[in-house]
Amino acid sequence: MRESGALLVSLILQVCAGQQQEFKFPDNIQALLGSCVEIPCSRTSSPTDAQNIKVVWHVKPAPLGERIIYSTDVSQISQNYRKRAELVRLTTKDCNLRIHYVERQDQRSYYPQERKVSFLKSVSKYVQLEVTERPPDPVLYIPGEVTLGETTTIECMANYTCASSPPTFNWNIIGPHATEKNDLGDGKWKATSKLAYKPSEAKKDIIIVCTVTYFGGKVATAIDKVTIQAGQNAVDQKAGETANQYIGPVIGVICVILLLAIVFILWRNRKSLLPRKKAENTGKLNPLQSTLSKNNGRYTDLLDRQKSSYYTLEPTALSHMPRPGPPMLQRSQNEPLYEDMTLKQVN
Repeated sequence: MRESGALLVSLILQVCAGQQQEFKFPDNIQALLGSCVEIPCSRTSSPTDAQNIKVVWHVKPAPLGERIIYSTDVSQISQNYRKRAELVRLTTKDCNLRIHYVERQDQRSYYPQERKVSFLKSVSKYVQLEVTERPPDPVLYIPGEVTLGETTTIECMANYTCASSPPTFNWNIIGPHATEKNDLGDGKWKATSKLAYKPSEAKKDIIIVCTVTYFGGKVATAIDKVTIQAGQNAVDQKAGETANQYIGPVIGVICVILLLAIVFILWRNRKSLLPRKKAENTGKLNPLQSTLSKNNGRYTDLLDRQKSSYYTLEPTALSHMPRPGPPMLQRSQNEPLYEDMTLKQVN
């Protein structure tokens, strides 16, 4: 009888002492009001045993009807947590507790237990849930200087405690970006958004804004101001653009000067370039368009005296014959007659 009693006491002590060894979870964790939180938990049992063990999460302290936050038996779950708590199992050893849309009254202590004979196990470890109204401030990291035309990787980091629902990032600058997350342990995670920024124009100051949106809609913002430096390539490009701006006007001025010089030369030599009029006559000489003078009984054109050859007017055989028709008026004896004269070239 005494041996049976000692064996029963030993079994009870082993069961009571086994709670600390069966579950592993943090001492405390923060949760954002209105967001979600995941309390990490794992079993120390073998995978085969862990798969068959059913875990129940309890609240401490709590009234009798609110002591269970999660159980496979939905009827045992408190009405306040029935649609907000669930078990997240990534492996057979996991017993992570997720609480959706955290409320102020969720700031309590929690602990996991096996569903069978849980009344025999003592509880000596709890996880304290702390509810915060404001999200943690994100951190904006800009390495070195931002140079015009060169790519700079800018990082924005934010901590959170809801592993399966990381926050989202938005930037006020354009560039390809990606988000990665890192496990910091004890239910704490860090999400990092890396953006490759390549400025296309130099500005004195530029404001970089990283906006972080958490599950549930709460927003946090990180702001920093940087100056974009002009790199060597940008300086050369600027110099080339400046040179191109002046090359066109200079060429235009040179063309105008050359054009004016050509016009001036043509104006100076205008007399030598004009065609000379030929003064020599072709065909018969019109006696009415020349001035005649008498020289040894010959009438010559005064305009042709300087030429090597000229023309004379000589009377013909018909000069003194009467003309048919009405009689002409009597001329004086000394008046010369020019009718019926021919031109004779004199060399």
